[in-house]
Amino acid sequence: MPQSFMLSREAGRVNTHVRPLPSRRSPVMLAVSVALTALGALIAWQVYGIAGHRTPVLVMARDVPIGQQLQAQDLRTVALGLDSGVRAVEATDKSAVIGRRAAVDLKVGTLLAPAHLTGTLVPAPGQVVVPVALKPSQLPARGIQPGDRVVAAAVAPAISNGQGAPADHQARVDRVGEPDTDGLIVVDLVVPAGEGSALARQAADGKIALILQSRAR
Repeated sequence: MPQSFMLSREAGRVNTHVRPLPSRRSPVMLAVSVALTALGALIAWQVYGIAGHRTPVLVMARDVPIGQQLQAQDLRTVALGLDSGVRAVEATDKSAVIGRRAAVDLKVGTLLAPAHLTGTLVPAPGQVVVPVALKPSQLPARGIQPGDRVVAAAVAPAISNGQGAPADHQARVDRVGEPDTDGLIVVDLVVPAGEGSALARQAADGKIALILQSRAR
């Protein structure tokens, strides 16, 4: 084929290849990408910091029922990375823990916390705990809390047989339950052993209201 003819055909070809335009990122998407990268780095740094800082703490080596004194063999030491919001008894406080009583049932493997320990047993000798189910109208509007001193006042009318009105009871609040489906709140009251039966009978009849005494000590 003559060279002049080939040149004319090459000249007649049309270049149909189109180069793609360079991609352009939206400024908003770029900002989101940077923010997500920074957030991921922050989370990784926090996780690394928690995992890297391990504190020797006490955990239960065996079951201890509520009220029982803790002994050295009840405890073991483990090193854990704890969040700042977790309250645990550190291993350095082990000597102060031994001899204290369990405030709750402690199961093997439980991370020991200050709230799990108590220096006194409830009820103490000569005392009883009486559960009293109360309506909100039988409680102070400001509420009551464990440790409050109250008067469990009998609200039954005076008895006409000459025995007089039922007696009031000086008591200390041990625990306050959550309202049940009927709105009743169960309050555990600590009273002298000799008054427990009478208070329980009055409470069963719903004839008790709690009077909050001064919290000043």
